Amino acid sequence: MLEVLVLGMTIMQEEAAVFGLRINWSKTKILQVPPSMPCSTVQVADGHVEMVNAFVCLGSMIHSSGGSRDEVLRRIGIARSCMNLLEKRIWKSSIRLDTKIRLYQTYIVPVLLYGCETWSTTKLQCSRIDVFDMWALRKILRITYTRHMTNVEVRTTTTLSHLVTDRRLRLFGHIARSSPQEDHHCAVAAVIRGLAPDWKRPLGRPSHTWLRAMEANLGQQNIGLASAWRKAAIRDDWRRIVDTTTLQRSTL
Repeated sequence: MLEVLVLGMTIMQEEAAVFGLRINWSKTKILQVPPSMPCSTVQVADGHVEMVNAFVCLGSMIHSSGGSRDEVLRRIGIARSCMNLLEKRIWKSSIRLDTKIRLYQTYIVPVLLYGCETWSTTKLQCSRIDVFDMWALRKILRITYTRHMTNVEVRTTTTLSHLVTDRRLRLFGHIARSSPQEDHHCAVAAVIRGLAPDWKRPLGRPSHTWLRAMEANLGQQNIGLASAWRKAAIRDDWRRIVDTTTLQRSTL
């Protein structure tokens, strides 16, 4: 399989050269799935391509496991750094509290939740997102642990994990309503219809995929993936399901 990939990359370089383009092999990565191959680099044409278990593409980390754990932790770290950069000039300034909250929702939350609609979050990862949110709100409001205020008293809006669920459900609706010829539509539809009869699951614990996270979100309304795929074709009906699911999660 690796030989076929190297051949394809070589052909891609030859086709690009016709248009005067040149591939930078030092910036090209090969993702190992599963991460079991011993070699660290591969010779491709006149350069070496690094083989990695994870890499950042378009601002999001893609891991060979297919999970979102590393990306969630990475995003929390970036958002925490942004909070610390604004501590003296914004959070500890004399700006009104409602303005500080708006600044937090405008500048920090988008950094934290960038690309979250594609995350396959677990309960632990959702908890870590909400813990960061609570830490940031207490810092902004200058609430120390000695004041013994509960999280419910501190929180002014819905939890960030609920926003992740809302965006994931909305992305599912966009994919369901997209053209059947689109690759993302075909990929999701194929998994929902069922895998090939001769396919066998690898040994070990099943991976927590994006569709498994969808099933967990929709399970509160007793809606399966096949039913959700049909309902999502009608925008207004799907929007009501998304709003109901998010409301149910916020009341738990």
